[in-house]
Amino acid sequence: MEKLAYILNLLLDKLKKILVRFKNSKFGLLFIVNIFKIPDFMTDNRVSIISKLKVVFSIAVTVLYFVSAIDFIPEVFLGAFGLADDALVLLWSLGIISEEIEKYKSMIKGTKDPNIIENVDFEIKDDE
Repeated sequence: MEKLAYILNLLLDKLKKILVRFKNSKFGLLFIVNIFKIPDFMTDNRVSIISKLKVVFSIAVTVLYFVSAIDFIPEVFLGAFGLADDALVLLWSLGIISEEIEKYKSMIKGTKDPNIIENVDFEIKDDE
């Protein structure tokens, strides 16, 4: 019985860490806005290849999990409770994508466009 309580505490601690991670990456309704940043994120040269691979890998794992017939908790035996693992995989993927997009958005705010020259005094003179 003590082992079961220990395992349950470990699982709840992991879930807590995941939920805090989602909260920090502004997971929720704002994620819908972040979805439209994915093409910019994937084509921007300033983003590291590791961040891009994390997003691609999480999308690929989620799609493969939903397409495959293999489930951690089969719906055949547990009915609606079998959808819990599908929801967890989807939340995992959306959390990683949201976290990477938030990092990208903060990086964009911190960098300046190299084509814009700031703090320049100029004067326009007429030839007359």
